[in-house]
Order: sequence, then C-alpha cells, then structure tokens
Amino acid sequence: MKPQMELHREDLLHNRQKEVIVEIINDLQRDDEDLYYSPTIEIAELVYEYINSDEMPIESKDIVRDLDRNDIQILMSIHS
Repeated sequence: MKPQMELHREDLLHNRQKEVIVEIINDLQRDDEDLYYSPTIEIAELVYEYINSDEMPIESKDIVRDLDRNDIQILMSIHS
C-alpha cells in the first residue's frame, strides 16, 4: 500500500495532466471547431502529436511527456 503523501502527489500530477490536456484540446479546437465531434481516439492522437511537437511549451511538456495515447484517452474520459 502506498503512503498517503505519495498518493496525494500522484493525484496532484494527474490533475495537472488533465488541465494541460484540456488546454491543448482548447487550443486545437480554435483551429478546428468540428474537433468536438471527433472520436476520443482521434483527439487523443492529436493531443499526443502536439505534446511531441516543438510547439508545446517546455513547462507543460514536462508534465505530460510520459503519457501515451491510451493515458491521454483515460485522462480525457475522467475530465470533469
């Protein structure tokens, strides 16, 4: 069982990752208003590509760098 402090840190990281993903999606939607209607898997792919591009600010990239497409989809699905 993980110590309470470690669980809290993980929760904070996941919350920050969700925030960064939402920011990316909002940026992507400015360029493509129909993105809202796209399947989650396609949006996750676009987010993944953006994360791995040179356009992504380093501070935010450090937070989401280790996420794969599946991680992004999961974080998108629990966004609220």
